[in-house]
Amino acid sequence: MLKKIVTVTVLTLLTAATTARAEQKLLITDVLDQKQIEAQASLEYSHISADLNVKSFPFDTGKVTSNVTESRYSLGVGLGYGLELDASIPFVVSERAKTELAGESEYDKRDGFGDVTVGAKYRIFDEERMPFTLVAGLDLKFDSARRKDAGTGTFDVSPYLAASKRLEHHTTPYVGYRAIVRNHGAADSHILTLGLEKEYSETVTLDVRGDASFNTASDFATSSQNYSIEAATYVQVYHNLYLIPSVALLVDSPTDIKAADVHVATAVGVRGGISLYYLY
Repeated sequence: MLKKIVTVTVLTLLTAATTARAEQKLLITDVLDQKQIEAQASLEYSHISADLNVKSFPFDTGKVTSNVTESRYSLGVGLGYGLELDASIPFVVSERAKTELAGESEYDKRDGFGDVTVGAKYRIFDEERMPFTLVAGLDLKFDSARRKDAGTGTFDVSPYLAASKRLEHHTTPYVGYRAIVRNHGAADSHILTLGLEKEYSETVTLDVRGDASFNTASDFATSSQNYSIEAATYVQVYHNLYLIPSVALLVDSPTDIKAADVHVATAVGVRGGISLYYLY
């Protein structure tokens, strides 16, 4: 039972920031025009692991490892007047975790659909009127997945702000802030994003971004931080159809699991993905 608590809690911590990652080809501050529609399907694989030890018995050490293959499907619609509506749902193809502690192992697995997220994004102003573009948005993630599937078991409210500035040579730096407020005693998150989009040609664009998520203490664990650096390339394969490969480095700070008296050391992992995006 102890290792089961450790496994479930660590999986929650390792994925705390990923639920808010945007899944659109457009720049973070771009908003669809009236009657425009975007659709995206993505497939990602992530691997992350961390060392463990029982705080009251430091020599009882172990390791937790997580391997996740997940797809996500999203749709966005432009309503005009700078307003866009979005919806997405993930499908966990395979999530496998192994916890080794005090010479024993515990395995956990799950798959199936995750929770539905719906949201709205509004352009406050753009560079035609101001020196930069500013948008605001609000996402709602519902506790919609069945318990045997791959939901998080929480209802999340996630407001955000993002700004960008187009420079010469088709270069656009951008920044963003997102808060995620969760119920049922789960940790809240505050996520800062800094990125740069560089268009090399009409068919190839590079997007590099860094995310830092600061998570409050929850009923299950102490406060923690998640960091990631991701590079994605947008390759136009047909008119308005893009192929988007991406790769990321993941680092999670140490934390303590309250119910199990277990310390989780720094976790390090990688994530790779491929997406198809279409705008029409």
